[in-house]
Amino acid sequence: MTDYAPDAVPALPLAALREALGRADLEAAQALLEAHDQAVRQALAGDAVDLLDPRQRAQWARLLDEQQALTEELAQLRDQVARQWQDLQRHQRGVLAYRQELP
Repeated sequence: MTDYAPDAVPALPLAALREALGRADLEAAQALLEAHDQAVRQALAGDAVDLLDPRQRAQWARLLDEQQALTEELAQLRDQVARQWQDLQRHQRGVLAYRQELP
């Protein structure tokens, strides 16, 4: 896990996230996002937020927005995969039922 400091706003690991998503490795993408989230929370623990100036707060707020957008994108992709899996299972049941009806 990368350690972040409150006065140095990190960038999301977008390249690694996109690469994992491109491989359809949702678990790796989720792990990257969770590790980043944990490091951000650690950097902003305690009274660190109270010590930030308005510019720093705005930068952290932007990072939070970006992170939330990626989290939502990942959730949408997981939902899409779940729907595709259900469709595949339904089609498989239909094929099996059809095969059972054959002489």
